[in-house]
Parts: sequence; structure tokens; C-alpha cells
Amino acid sequence: MPVYKDEKRGTWYVSCYVETKDGKRKKVMRRGFKTQSEAKKAEAELIFNASLENPDNPTFTELAQEYLEWYKQRRKTSSYRKIESVVRIRLLPYLKNKRIQDITRRDVMKLQNELLSKYEVNSAKRTHTVLSSILNYAIKMEYLTRNVAREVGNIEARQDKRMEYWTLDEFKKFIQHVDDLMYKAFFMCLFFGGFRKGELLAITWKDVNFDDNTIDINKTVSRNKITSPKNESSNRVIKMPNHTMNLLRQLKLKRKPKPDHFVFGEFYDHIAETTLDRRYDEYIKKSKVKRIRIHDFRHSHASYLINNGYDIQIVSKRLGHSNVSTTLDIYAHLYPNKEDDAIAQMENDFKPADIIRLSK
Repeated sequence: MPVYKDEKRGTWYVSCYVETKDGKRKKVMRRGFKTQSEAKKAEAELIFNASLENPDNPTFTELAQEYLEWYKQRRKTSSYRKIESVVRIRLLPYLKNKRIQDITRRDVMKLQNELLSKYEVNSAKRTHTVLSSILNYAIKMEYLTRNVAREVGNIEARQDKRMEYWTLDEFKKFIQHVDDLMYKAFFMCLFFGGFRKGELLAITWKDVNFDDNTIDINKTVSRNKITSPKNESSNRVIKMPNHTMNLLRQLKLKRKPKPDHFVFGEFYDHIAETTLDRRYDEYIKKSKVKRIRIHDFRHSHASYLINNGYDIQIVSKRLGHSNVSTTLDIYAHLYPNKEDDAIAQMENDFKPADIIRLSK
């Protein structure tokens, strides 16, 4: 019987020879089954799908390509590009030549360790989710009968919620070295508006309302293409302070643009992201402030609002989150502990009370 009990681990494993269609014999072994019946089922699958040329047992590369073609016809282009990038950069290097019916739970766990050694926890988790989706697709297409990624489960580690951001003083130190009007207006909008980089690159002059001092976010730049915003709540109109709007007024007077020209760019072309990154690095070096990502301007904006006592609902609305719980999950640790203030208020409300010290 090719199904055995691993006494040390308390699990079952399969060890057998299978005959391929070209007449060769091949020894295969699979470990980690919780029950004998699971191991026997795996044995039957191994024998049935033994051929290396079996069209029902494609390589992971072949399956991933098929899945991406299916996904591309059903999702937004921006979503497809993100998934394609995860597959190409994080999954294919590890699994590309593996036959999908040969992928084991052990392979998945080793992949998780590999991901955690290279990427942040949330990125590793997203990669596992993509792998599981691909294997679910394989089940629907009758290549597989089980999803080993789902059996293993996603990574249990938690993302370190510490984030980088600038205080107002750090931002002031940075912005005084930005000597180009367009870039100065761009970074001021980022800090005082909490926009995503792509959202700000996508705005045209018709999105800027100088009567109300507002900016209408209704699109974004993703991989150099204009698409709809990240989600429905990302469509929003944000009120801006006069000092930032005045920079935009100066920029408009200087350019004399058409309504559909990009605010941050030339005519019908927005600033290239590579150009933006290069200029940002130059200003960082000149100002000698700590380097944060451009995306961290959003965190800086949230921190600025929170530290000035603004309600979480205002923060959530300005950032374009779908609900307040999302904002709290990200920024709750920035809110100061108000417990001492509450206790002080209680004591103030009942001043005659004296402290009674308990004797030992």
C-alpha cells in the first residue's frame, strides 16, 4: 500500500510509482495529509494525472496565463494590471515550471516564507490571495479538485501599522525648497488635500472651482492611463485652503490653459511619474528632511487633521475612504489618548472629593 502514516508528524503521506504515457516509471511522494482517506484520494489523483504531457495538468505558467485572459475580460484594466504584476513578479519565479497538480501545501508554505522575506506583510497576503484565486479557477475548469492554498490559509502575521509621515514643520522645511510653481502647487495639494498621487495627476482645470475653493476628484492615473477612481467613495469634492488655491490661480494665469488641459503637466499630458519622482528626490536632498513616499503625503494630511482635533468622519471623507471604519483601522493609533482628560473632567465635576489613601 503506497499510503503511509508518518508517526513523527502524526500525518499521512503517499509514496508510489506511476507510469507516464511515454511508458516511463516515475516515483512521486506527497506529505502532510491529515487523514488516511485524504492521502488515498491524493494517490488516485497522482496515478490518474501522471503524464508530464497531460493537458489536464498544465504548468502554473500555462494556468496563470489562462486565468489572466479570463480575468482581463471581466475586470477593470487597472485591476488586471495589478494582478498581472503580482503573477509575473511574485508567483511565476517560484512556481512557473510546476505542474499544478504537483503543487503541495508545503510549496505554498515555502512560498509564504519567501514572500515574507522580501515584501511587507500585506503585500505577501495579497499575493497568497491571488494564488488562491488562480487555483479556484483551476477547480472551476476541472484541472484540480482541491485548492491547497486555501487549505494552508493566508498568512497570519500582521502588518506593522507604523507609518511614515511629515509634521507641518517638516513639510514647511521641504516646501520652501520647491522653486517651481507647478510642483509647489502639486505638493501643497497633496499635503493639504490628502489626495492620492494618481488622483492629483489626473485633474484638469475644469475640475478646479475657484469660486468654492474646491477640487473635484472624478478620475485617476494608473500606469500612465486615465481610469475611474479606486472606488465609488473616491469620487469626491474636496475644499482647499486659500493659500493652496492661490498657487493654482497663479499657475492658471501663467499658463492660460483650456478647461480640459491637465493642471499638473503640459496641455493634454500630465507629469510623467518618473519625472515627478526625480524632481521629488531633488527637493528632498535640498531640504534635508527625512524621505517619505509621495503616497505618505496622505498619511501626513491625516496626521495633520487628527492632531488638530478634527473628527474622524472629516478625515475619512477627505481621504475618500468607503467607510469610517477603514480610516479608524489605519489611523486610530494617531488619535491622542483622551482618558486622562476624561478623568480630569470627572474630578473637576466633583471637586470636594478627597483622595482616601488605603493603609497597608
